[in-house]
Amino acid sequence: MPTQAEAPGIVAEVRQRLVEAANQGVHLEVVRDKLEDDWLYIVVAPSQPGVRALDHANTMAKIERELRQTGKSHVLLVPTLED
Repeated sequence: MPTQAEAPGIVAEVRQRLVEAANQGVHLEVVRDKLEDDWLYIVVAPSQPGVRALDHANTMAKIERELRQTGKSHVLLVPTLED
C-alpha cells in the first residue's frame, strides 16, 4: 500500500513509463492522482488525438503489472478522456 511519501515517486515512475509508451506511438499522460483508502489512483488520458481505446487500456494494464512485480501494489491507473 502506497504511503503519502511514496506516492510522488510512483507517479513519477508511471510518467516515465508513459514516455516509453509514447516512443512506441501510444501518447498518454497523467492528468491527476489521489491517494485514498490505501489505494493510489492515477488518472491517465491521451495526450494527443487518435489514441485507440485498446492501446490506452493495454498500456495501463502493462504498467500496473510492472508496478506489482516491483512490489508496488494498490496502484490503479484510471482511464479518462480530457475535453
